[in-house]
Amino acid sequence: MMSFFFSQISLSEFGLEQTNLQELNERTILVKKWNWDYGLAHKFQRKCLELLEAAPQTRILICCSHPRVFTNGRGLQKPRKGEVLNLVEFDKSLAGRLPFPFYQIERGGGLTFHHPGQMIIYPIVRLNPKTLSLSSMINDLFDFAIETLKDWGLSGLSHENKLLGLWYGERKLASMGIAIEKLTTFHGMALNFYKDEEMKRALNAVNPCGLNAETYTSVEELMDLKNKTLDDFADSFLRRLAHAWK
Repeated sequence: MMSFFFSQISLSEFGLEQTNLQELNERTILVKKWNWDYGLAHKFQRKCLELLEAAPQTRILICCSHPRVFTNGRGLQKPRKGEVLNLVEFDKSLAGRLPFPFYQIERGGGLTFHHPGQMIIYPIVRLNPKTLSLSSMINDLFDFAIETLKDWGLSGLSHENKLLGLWYGERKLASMGIAIEKLTTFHGMALNFYKDEEMKRALNAVNPCGLNAETYTSVEELMDLKNKTLDDFADSFLRRLAHAWK
């Protein structure tokens, strides 16, 4: 399936090789690449959307990280009736002063950040009103992260918060921003695995997702990793994800 699905494109155009691809099952292809240029990864997501038009049952799961970069979505989360969220909108006129590249993109949400110490999951998946809703996809991604970290001994994580994300008390561990075109999802979840002091200093000026930079944490800050790596986490997470969304 994999060789047929990508036979129409040149992987090198997106900074990929055949070794970055793996079939998880008869419907699901994994694309995994660490420290992947954001522009190439975004271009590849859009190409996958085109390919899925002819093969809507195929699922592409992208697991990656990026060099330090900022991305800005369509806008911050809107409060429900009676809610007050106190989020700070990013002033896009400041984009040129940021210390890392800036991309204006089509996902939901406000300004966020990426760096090599994150695990990012981009599910390129066709939704189905009867079998897979957007909310169930989002909940599954958070739940698989919670289950994986609980196996490692970290408990107390939740996504039951008025602000979308994966939370440890008042600290945010993962962000979610999804786009949908023709019922197919792209963009996704970014989970902070390692801390990044250089990025943290840059965040003090931008209020990522409308929040104070000190709101954000990482797995490394919440637990003793005991030689566990980002690859270890990704592999455990992906084993769960490979069996989801039948």
